Amino acid sequence: MPKVLVVDDDLDILNLLKNVLEAYRFVVETATNGQEAVERARAAVPDGIFMDLRMPVMDGFEALAILRREFPDLTIIMLTASKTRDIVQQARGRGASECMLKPFDPEELRGILRTAFGWTGEGFRDGSAEAKDSRG
Repeated sequence: MPKVLVVDDDLDILNLLKNVLEAYRFVVETATNGQEAVERARAAVPDGIFMDLRMPVMDGFEALAILRREFPDLTIIMLTASKTRDIVQQARGRGASECMLKPFDPEELRGILRTAFGWTGEGFRDGSAEAKDSRG
């Protein structure tokens, strides 16, 4: 199963996205700021990162720059509550694989999971997750 890192200082958003991704059979780790995200990625590189843009300690843009430099092929999806096109374009211009608006549109999230991770709705194209959950 793909391992992803979810990074957000808003614990409600962090836990919501974590729970949804776990239900979709991802292994999920969490962090609450960009510095923690960089440290966790260095310790064990995930298959992808969902990261908020605005956070304390180190914001998403700064963390994105470091992560992109150290892990150029890593899938990084930036999260933002800002609905302005400038922020989305700025995130993509700085190397974000995708930019997703909060609150999440479930269809947009599923589309990103299909494209970025090969998620099929029942598992993954590479067969890394069974169609039926082994927990019963």
